[in-house]
Amino acid sequence: MDEMLKELQALIDKYKDGTPKGVSDEQAEKDAERMSQLTAEIEKRTAADAAARESRAARIAAARSAIDNGTAHQVGSLPLSGGVNARSAVYDVTDYSAAETRGFLKNLATSAGVRLVEGNDLNDVERTALTAMEQRAAFTVTTSNTDKVVPVELKNEIISLIDNSTALFSDVTRDTIPGQYELVRHKSITKGDAAKTAEGAAPTDEEQNVFDRITLTGDEIKKTVKLSRKMMIQSLDSFRTYINREVSARCGVAGDKIVLAKLVDGTLGMAAGNKINVAKAGTLTKADVMKALSLLKTYGNPAAKGVRIYANQSTIWNQIAAIEDATKRSYFIDERDDDPTVKGRIFGSIVKLEDNLEDGVIMLGYPDLFRSNLFDGPVVEAVTLPDGSWNTAINGYMLYDGGLAVPESFVQLTVGTA
Repeated sequence: MDEMLKELQALIDKYKDGTPKGVSDEQAEKDAERMSQLTAEIEKRTAADAAARESRAARIAAARSAIDNGTAHQVGSLPLSGGVNARSAVYDVTDYSAAETRGFLKNLATSAGVRLVEGNDLNDVERTALTAMEQRAAFTVTTSNTDKVVPVELKNEIISLIDNSTALFSDVTRDTIPGQYELVRHKSITKGDAAKTAEGAAPTDEEQNVFDRITLTGDEIKKTVKLSRKMMIQSLDSFRTYINREVSARCGVAGDKIVLAKLVDGTLGMAAGNKINVAKAGTLTKADVMKALSLLKTYGNPAAKGVRIYANQSTIWNQIAAIEDATKRSYFIDERDDDPTVKGRIFGSIVKLEDNLEDGVIMLGYPDLFRSNLFDGPVVEAVTLPDGSWNTAINGYMLYDGGLAVPESFVQLTVGTA
């Protein structure tokens, strides 16, 4: 690299004042071509070095994260065999995280009557990994809803798929605290709110706030994935993909519907004054959206995601995207990103596709201020169908609940029909 940089600099210096005397056009063309070659090679190597640095940094960050959340691979610190000489020592570098996932899926397949191409029997490493997982769970699982333990790796895959396919459920604040979960709701400022005073005078009243404390117990989500005959023989990877996809799809829709129900709930949802209709039924105008935005409050609570607007496909393209200025230009900007639920922006706020909303209903607000908790799950287990057939299926289970920390942080705007 140093030699190439020196050669390129020498050529740049040679021609900085134009073509030197005595240099033929043919030589000048060769020098120009050489400069192009050097520049391209230097850029290529620089990009490769930058990519290698980013890859190393990502691996280090992933390793630190795995250590912090307890999912790091278990690596023995003492030699399993060999003498005093450390160079001849053998260390246990087994990936127990992957082994416990394989073992769990093999047991699940056996319970569901699915025959795996690789075989359903556990090997020694998978048995050891599952035993260790169950021992850890004995100290950490405190809910009484299920005695089934699911590997962290598999749980994370299912949650990731849910978040990639649901708008509200993925946006809201979500904790994973087993046991009791308490929601603190900021209801109002009863005294000491901003008021006019004489110049230089201190406020006459101290601010006084009203809060509610509500204990959440959780809503159960149980979804059954029925296995067809073609699923009776599968490879381990195909079975894993199928379980993750089907359980996440069913539980995700249910979790999303719980968020929507809680948003309009009389106790845990938005303030009654934040449920409004458009001025003219069936027609959404700029003034309607501005009014809805003006009703939103955070009371100083952090809301990093800002205001987001949620609606189904029909409402987005027939109502929101149809709002135009005096020159007939739409205020809606068709702007997508890596999130498949993002459809664009309007008045600075992201518009997201929420399939579980009805036509003509828009939800807008601060998703950070919807505080929720995943008490348990996702749990995945094989069950016998209650239809007398003795057939088996896969059950997905979650225990989930939530509510608005600030009742004025969301608005429901109903467009309706003309």
